[in-house]
Amino acid sequence: MGLELEAEVLRVLRDIPGLDVETDRPAGDGADAVIRGAGTQTPVAFEVKTRVNAANVHQIIHRASHTSLPLVVIAREMTEGARTALAAEGIGTIDGLGNVRLELPGLLVRTDGTARPRRTKTRASLSGKTGLVAQAMLLDRGRSWHVAELAQHAGVSPALAHRALQRLVDLELVASQGAGPSKQRRLVEPSALFDLWVEEHRDRGRRHPAFLLAAGAEDLAAMVCRGLEATGVRYALTGAAAIARIAPILTSVPVVELWVEGLVDARALYTEIGADEVASGPNVVLQQERDDIPLAYRTRRDGVWFANVCRLYFDARRDPQRGPEQADHLRREVIGF
Repeated sequence: MGLELEAEVLRVLRDIPGLDVETDRPAGDGADAVIRGAGTQTPVAFEVKTRVNAANVHQIIHRASHTSLPLVVIAREMTEGARTALAAEGIGTIDGLGNVRLELPGLLVRTDGTARPRRTKTRASLSGKTGLVAQAMLLDRGRSWHVAELAQHAGVSPALAHRALQRLVDLELVASQGAGPSKQRRLVEPSALFDLWVEEHRDRGRRHPAFLLAAGAEDLAAMVCRGLEATGVRYALTGAAAIARIAPILTSVPVVELWVEGLVDARALYTEIGADEVASGPNVVLQQERDDIPLAYRTRRDGVWFANVCRLYFDARRDPQRGPEQADHLRREVIGF
């Protein structure tokens, strides 16, 4: 551990009342420190990183499964998603903002940092058009790609595709083979790439809520999709209503959500399908983005256009009620990683 970071970590831990940390350990026992508190003392191993996000969480979890000692991950920067994922595996975390999560035998410590995270510019962040590169590889993960063909498939420039691929290679999520124009890239860590895309993606869309009288959620979704088909507007069913058709799970679907082309008049569409725009209590929501990224890689099934499964997972997770449960079900039953 670097001396500067070691001092930073020790300061954070020793500022916690009732906790003591000893780093002067005999050689050969495999421990980096002993943490004492609440009448317990536990040897632990440290994993030190500059930054921890969804891209390297899986590697850390793999290491922890082969370590007999409790593992504590220390990083200057750590995303909230990474802290949550590591905590779920019983792995302790400490970051440079003062966030501490330790669950050791007889000892539970959790403190929230008071400092604000520094704004860092992530190279080729997987949002917007760059995210289309990630989704293309996730949706056809057994394929090897040339930069030009991946750019064409994703509808982005070769330069953008190259920057995205280089970052993924640096993160060891994508492997390279060959050189020059024949060089190919292949996805080797789909779970890590998927989690990284979910963590970094941001929507900039508009939502238009409305109400349409229907007998039930399935009938409602069918009515809206038939109405949109009749208008000739490109659309994609998403969220809980889509998951209910692709990977049925016993749950209610209070709102039918769809993405539609960004340049059409959503209010005019509601008139076409017989819905009324409302300020509260909607059962239909049309969503739009100017560049139509949410419609990318949509698929047709039983006469209905569905958002691609990566997008379905992302959209479902935003539902504050049972969205995460539905998303996890989709991931297990359909996405598969």
